[in-house]
Amino acid sequence: MTDRNGDDIYGDKHKEANEPIFSGIPTFLKLPEVERDALDEEDVDIGILGAPLDTATTIRPGTRYGPRAVRAASTVPSPPYEHFNIETGVDPFDTFSVADTGDAAVSPGDTRQSQLNIEDAVYEISEQATPIVIGGDHSISYPDIKGWAEANDYDDIGLIHFDCHADTGDEGLTGFEYDHGAWVKRVFDDDLMAGENYTLIGPRGFWPGPDTYEEMREADMKWYTSMEVGNMDLDDIVADAVQRATDGTDAVWVSFDVDVMEPAYAPGTGEPEPGGLIPREAIYMVREVVKALDPEDFGFDVVEVSPAYDTSDSSSYNGGVTSGLANRLIIEVMGSMALAEKGLESGDPIKPKEPLGPTEEAETPADD
Repeated sequence: MTDRNGDDIYGDKHKEANEPIFSGIPTFLKLPEVERDALDEEDVDIGILGAPLDTATTIRPGTRYGPRAVRAASTVPSPPYEHFNIETGVDPFDTFSVADTGDAAVSPGDTRQSQLNIEDAVYEISEQATPIVIGGDHSISYPDIKGWAEANDYDDIGLIHFDCHADTGDEGLTGFEYDHGAWVKRVFDDDLMAGENYTLIGPRGFWPGPDTYEEMREADMKWYTSMEVGNMDLDDIVADAVQRATDGTDAVWVSFDVDVMEPAYAPGTGEPEPGGLIPREAIYMVREVVKALDPEDFGFDVVEVSPAYDTSDSSSYNGGVTSGLANRLIIEVMGSMALAEKGLESGDPIKPKEPLGPTEEAETPADD
């Protein structure tokens, strides 16, 4: 990967919002669309892929429209082309060339074939670039990880998993071994990942049951419940998850299910559960996790955005609250990848002349 400039991707539009957000083809962040077999030829570093599958979900359907909604939400910020983060001081497009590769082929009614198609698409991207996948229900993470690992000859991967549910069921939630509640078990059973290299962040509620968690404990898996996240130092959780994921592994995948969030902040999902993470917690942990990983041996997916249940989303023309969060997470991931690529803890955010907080003069009590 070499130094880039947003002008290389967007041209004259990079610094100026000279196209209305409702115009043009709504690729992710209005990035160029590149065929998956041409990423190397076009010198692309990160390939965005949609995986519009929801026939492996078990409660509320609708995540087949997730990639479309997240792409729509990605066009809303103004200006839509420049992505300098005022908090981290980094624009990922100053480091990486990024392209939208469209969607993996989905065969309605044939869940397993659709998953195999997703695996092939991720494999093709991963031979040439870092994959970032937009779901789709969480069953896509098994083909995501399998295609990525096989393309790069990874034998042992680490997994950092943000989710309300463990997704470690032997046969999923309703007896289908490839549903969205079984994908972690499929990765584990394929010997792609050891239990000690897996950390789950944010589980709560009532599924899976105690027997499954006993099996997870026996396999040396680790988890931090949502309440524990709220009561602990986030940096400690991040450091532990990163250490576990990188201990003796070839690469790390990060998977983010939006139902890890408190539904008040992310209602557009199939299985909302009260008591989840708040956006600041999620964004901070994703930033810090990815910043500590090698961007050359990394993959990411964000899943379970179901726009039909989302606040402010009536048609996915501009996305909604939940799809907007998913969009933001992808940009944060790319920004942290850029910092990691340069070996930096932070970029160059613009700060006020005076230090934050009260000045010494303001702290001095007035004379009596």
